[in-house]
Amino acid sequence: MTDMDKRIYKICREQAGYTQERAAELLSCSVQQLARYEAGASPVPDDLAYAMVGLYNSQYLAVEHLRLVSQLAASIIPAVEQISLQTAAMRLYNVVMDFVEAHPDRRLLRIAEDGVITPEERPTLDEILGELRTLSKVCFEVQAATEREV
Repeated sequence: MTDMDKRIYKICREQAGYTQERAAELLSCSVQQLARYEAGASPVPDDLAYAMVGLYNSQYLAVEHLRLVSQLAASIIPAVEQISLQTAAMRLYNVVMDFVEAHPDRRLLRIAEDGVITPEERPTLDEILGELRTLSKVCFEVQAATEREV
């Protein structure tokens, strides 16, 4: 667990405007236990993380918690960079426009139409899936930036 990973719970609490004492009260845990979670000394149970996500109104925390506690989730859910809403929106626009201009949807349909992915098609499919992962990542970044700007 990196220092940033450890701080994510504290960062989200502070961004939501809660003191550690008030958050602990609303989360029905002790201030000492919340401090241990925020310091990375104890793993945050899923049910408490779920409550934090609701209390802090942070889908970003949900994504990062899943990436922290599950190798499987970390392999599927993209890492989300905390950026401004302006940067996230411009990045989303650029990624979408690049995707549209490259017409990967047509290439994907050509690959899928016979229900078989040939060895020759695999590199193209992997490229398209990489572009879709990038698009997914940028969507998460816009959502996270929106939460911080509100």
